[in-house]
Amino acid sequence: MMKKVLFPNQNKEILCQENDTVAVACSGLGYPLDLVCGGKGTCKKCTIEIERDGIRQEVLACQEPVSDGLIVYLKYGDYKHEASILTDRIETELNIDPPVKKIFIDKKFLKTPFYYGDWEHIQAKVPVRINTPALCLLQKLSQLMQKLEMDGITLVLRDEQLLDIEQGDTSASNYGFAVDLGSTSVVAYLYDLNSGKKVGVYSALNGQITEGADVISRIMAAMKNSEGLKILQRKVAETINALILEAIQQNQISAENIYTMVICGNSAMQHLFLGLHPGSLGRTPYTNTILSEVLTTARELSLNIHPNAIIDFLPLIGGFVGADTLAVLLALPEGERQGNRLIIDLGTNGEILLGNEKKWLATSTAAGPALEGATIRFGMRGTNGAIERVKLSEGKIELKVIGGEQPRGICGSGIVDAVAEMLKAELISKEGRLLSPGKYLKVCRPENQRFANYLANLDGVSVFYLMDEGQSGDNDRIYISQKDIRAVQLAKSAIYTGCMLLMKEYGLEGEDLEEILIAGAFGNYIDAPSAQVLGLFPNFSNVPIRSIGNAAGAGASNFLLSRNIRINTLILLAKITHFDLAANPAFQQEYLQNTGF
Repeated sequence: MMKKVLFPNQNKEILCQENDTVAVACSGLGYPLDLVCGGKGTCKKCTIEIERDGIRQEVLACQEPVSDGLIVYLKYGDYKHEASILTDRIETELNIDPPVKKIFIDKKFLKTPFYYGDWEHIQAKVPVRINTPALCLLQKLSQLMQKLEMDGITLVLRDEQLLDIEQGDTSASNYGFAVDLGSTSVVAYLYDLNSGKKVGVYSALNGQITEGADVISRIMAAMKNSEGLKILQRKVAETINALILEAIQQNQISAENIYTMVICGNSAMQHLFLGLHPGSLGRTPYTNTILSEVLTTARELSLNIHPNAIIDFLPLIGGFVGADTLAVLLALPEGERQGNRLIIDLGTNGEILLGNEKKWLATSTAAGPALEGATIRFGMRGTNGAIERVKLSEGKIELKVIGGEQPRGICGSGIVDAVAEMLKAELISKEGRLLSPGKYLKVCRPENQRFANYLANLDGVSVFYLMDEGQSGDNDRIYISQKDIRAVQLAKSAIYTGCMLLMKEYGLEGEDLEEILIAGAFGNYIDAPSAQVLGLFPNFSNVPIRSIGNAAGAGASNFLLSRNIRINTLILLAKITHFDLAANPAFQQEYLQNTGF
């Protein structure tokens, strides 16, 4: 029997199946909640207010079953996901030579000689060899050749493959996308393939976040029911299609004139986007269905561009180290591959590269979702209302909030800042223990004594408030708890330990590095000095550290635009060796040692 669920704040209602949860009802109306834990009820980020039988209460939407007449008081902040998504990328000089080209043939050259074939005649008129067209294109050609009024035809080619035959001269309209398919966000770069010019950049949160914040929770979601994989594949296709629609409307172009899309993403994203079962990736020995480059069509993946458009998913490296890590290297100018570099790609997952033009080592490390705010009491994504910067100075707390709103929570960059500032103010011991007010007053500098007023104990857990009472308006008074600090310690130790063991495996010391490069969304927004105070990044004397923005998106763009880079990708891939961090016998001991500050 269907159950009617009411949403008075949105003036809407929905009919649900008997076994549906409130979270399913919200998603069905177009208001997906942020199920960071994948709907297991552990992250508590989907807490919302409902009314059942006249009784109002707060529940976890992912666990609460619907009932007939249930009222859900869904607030703006419960479902609206306007995230700060990194789209900036490093620019490199390229010889523009994209894979898709158009050739116009004027009608005066289309007159087929007696007793000859139309296609053979066309092939003889163009300067490139073309494979025999698919039957559907031969059928289209047979129709076009009957139209006496047309002024010619345009061949759409991807290398030697014919994608389409278009009536008239359409050679000026030739577009392609480069897409960075992240676990948290998706960024699409639209290019004019004739000129190599970037037409626009479009971004959105990955629709799969409603099924879980990290790749492990999504792998489990794909495995726990028969429709899980289809749901995840559909959600990411819908996300990309929304970006395509935004692009074509903004630029007034036809989706039929977008003929190729290059995509990079981690190994789990590759599986879930292509509809490959991720079960083997979710358990030891963490194998992938395919590491090689995957070529398919937009039609097969339900992407709303030209149906014959070639979708090119870049090769994976191994384990959880995917095409996005390869793309980071493709983004680097030749000169920046020569010296030894440590590259840390921080997004929802952590990938680390170390090496030079001759040899690279690559690994992934399970930092967990703490640095994205998932396991932090007031953690949230980088959306409006999130604290993104924290400064403690002379007893004063300064906060920077995204959107200038009343603080609703704290995002990853704010968490790193907050814990680093608390360390510098001696609120936290080197072991990671948050001091009590009495102990703090005994060790702090005189100008910082006022911070003791922000220390408290809530239900047996030590906390440090980031604001005065009443400063948060109608929202809760935000704090960093002892549990939050422990989560940060575990996350930062995973990254730091990965870096140090990779250097040991390679045989490099800190002084051998030219620089440390930070890639990825989270890595771009955090303050590098704060991260080094925590021990998130190594701090080597005279080794500079800098952010290179969305390097994965830049690498995918370079692959799209440059034939030279496409040719050299396999050569580069052969120089990369996957390093299994978890199997290293020293990992566990060093990981535990590095949890301290």
